[in-house]
Amino acid sequence: MLVRSTETAADSGDCAVEPRSLTYRQARSILRAHDQHFACRQYLAAVAYLSADNDVD
Repeated sequence: MLVRSTETAADSGDCAVEPRSLTYRQARSILRAHDQHFACRQYLAAVAYLSADNDVD
């Protein structure tokens, strides 16, 4: 799936695309959207972001 220039990797929904610069809200949104995709790169990136205590909005 190609990501349009106005769409970030976090918004693409493609499990193979790793999001780069996450915010707390994006990470929480990814967890909700990909909660059944445990091997998905987006899910893993969101978990890593939130577990690194980056919860400043």
